[in-house]
Amino acid sequence: MRLSSEGALTSAQQELYDWLVDYIATHHHSPSIRQMMHAMGLRSPAPIQSRLRHLQDKGKIKWQE
Repeated sequence: MRLSSEGALTSAQQELYDWLVDYIATHHHSPSIRQMMHAMGLRSPAPIQSRLRHLQDKGKIKWQE
């Protein structure tokens, strides 16, 4: 996952983006969906996948499965 700096975000998207920036800076690799779910306090992967898709659409990240 690569990070960029374009596009306006919702608060949920911004929260995930900020967490991703910190995680990647600390661990030098992308987190798993499960790690993102835990960090955001979610029980389903669907909201994370949606936020990731929006972050990609807005040019904030490049995501490859």
